[in-house]
Amino acid sequence: MFLIGLLSLAAVGGAAYAVSDAFDAEGDPEDDNITDENVDDISDGKFLEIDDTVEEPPAPGSPSTGTIISEHEGDLVIAGTDSPDVLTGQEGDDQIKGYGADDTIDGGAGDDVLFGAEGMDTLQGGEGDDILHGEDGADLLSGDEGEDALYGHSGDDTLAGGDGDDTLFGGQDDDTLSGDEGDDALLGGYGDDTLQGGAGTGTLFGGDGDDTLTGDDAENEPATDFLNGGAGNDTILAGSGDIVTGGDGADEVVLDPDAEDDAVTVMDFQPGQDKLLISWEGQEDPDIQIEADTENEDLTHVLVDGQDVAQLLGAEGLTADDIQLITQAELAQLSSFG
Repeated sequence: MFLIGLLSLAAVGGAAYAVSDAFDAEGDPEDDNITDENVDDISDGKFLEIDDTVEEPPAPGSPSTGTIISEHEGDLVIAGTDSPDVLTGQEGDDQIKGYGADDTIDGGAGDDVLFGAEGMDTLQGGEGDDILHGEDGADLLSGDEGEDALYGHSGDDTLAGGDGDDTLFGGQDDDTLSGDEGDDALLGGYGDDTLQGGAGTGTLFGGDGDDTLTGDDAENEPATDFLNGGAGNDTILAGSGDIVTGGDGADEVVLDPDAEDDAVTVMDFQPGQDKLLISWEGQEDPDIQIEADTENEDLTHVLVDGQDVAQLLGAEGLTADDIQLITQAELAQLSSFG
């Protein structure tokens, strides 16, 4: 099957074969797949060593034709054009770049490296341990299975790790990062980012900007997450046993305590600047008590109807004015993801 507007490079026997003008006598695309057996029959193309620089892709709007290599099991190098491309890898460790316009790239199986380049691109890693770069534009990156690394770069990007222990970097602008399954590491970077850990133990760092961090996915069993807002006025929604560092700025730490939850630990709570928000739906306001730890003078406990819901380090001078009750509706608004 041919795809209009791309340049396809098939790695065959340690080299790459570039196909840019595979047409029949009437000017229509040839309906052939490139395989190890028939690659010698392709007349319009050029062999390149894998380490060589690939030629510039055809100009925008030119009738270049690419190919999905459906029968080749080796490693592919595929380059798109400045037009919107649909690029698909196969079972090997593929390298695919979209170049200009809004591209759709699927690495397939194998440990792939995908580049969106310019435009609003959609990148899907597939099976294997993949590396995805959105680059310019508001891109959508999905790691799927495997231990993947996703980089949004410029633009308001959306990154989803999928299964496995993934690493996500938002980069510049206002990004949305979701770790999903596995023990994931999420870094927002610059901009006002939204980070959600999902299942497993998540390590979330907001970076610069006013970020929103959520440790646990409500659909999964709680796990201890490490949540660091970084610079800016951050909102951090912490679950059972989470470790929170607000960082610079006036931060809000939000709790929705359950009777079975372990206390949340806040490493750098600053009374008068930071706020502790507690979700509550009872008919009457709960009894909130502030108690100093009997063994650690730097540790302060917050009890709600007798339950230890938070322990705060460096919170000397904490008063009830630093604690605010919110409704479930307000909590849902704070924790809305995406």
